[in-house]
Amino acid sequence: MQPMRALFLHGWGFGPDVWVPVLDRLGWNGVMTPDLGFLDAVRPHADEALERIRQDGCPVLAVGHSLGFLWLASQDGWPAGSRFVGINAFGCFAARADFAQGTAPRILARMLKGLQTDARDVVNAFRTTCGATALPTDCPVNTDHLRVGLDMLMQADARKRLASMAEGIGVLGGRQDKVVPPAMLAASLPPETTIEWLEGGHLLPLTNPDECARFLRGMARHMEQPGA
Repeated sequence: MQPMRALFLHGWGFGPDVWVPVLDRLGWNGVMTPDLGFLDAVRPHADEALERIRQDGCPVLAVGHSLGFLWLASQDGWPAGSRFVGINAFGCFAARADFAQGTAPRILARMLKGLQTDARDVVNAFRTTCGATALPTDCPVNTDHLRVGLDMLMQADARKRLASMAEGIGVLGGRQDKVVPPAMLAASLPPETTIEWLEGGHLLPLTNPDECARFLRGMARHMEQPGA
């Protein structure tokens, strides 16, 4: 089997630094932590990272937090043998006719409207809901990228795609997650998805890094097994 590559993608209103506690515990080399550009982007954008991965052709352990998982699950062209880990994840976010457990679209619409007047306030309000600290006053926010992320939360639906690769997915959920409650998480994923529940909220990479690292080591070991 070819060497595994690992890619970690953050969620809306955050940046790659959300992965620091987990990566410190894993100690893996060559990990890619691209940026969706919501804040002060200093790393390659996720699109660039994915293109590099396609060119390399090595199996990928693609790890996404919240919107990061939806973004990863919505992309084509993953090398054969790749697997996906979602943390506080979902295959669909906004409620619709066949997904009553989702978030009410009016909430996302209100956030989109708020970006026009004070994007920082919108981001900080969301971060407060997640249990995170407010952004430093000197941290830039990118309104255009934040809008793209909210549009994806409103429109994207990766449930059919995930159903076709359910055996290659593992998910960690927080029992006290206010952004992605357990019922919403479970309903947005294929029934056969491996889901492990932790005592925690929406920021498991920050609040439960040891358990996240343990889960990821297990997924990596599974990828290394012959025929995995």
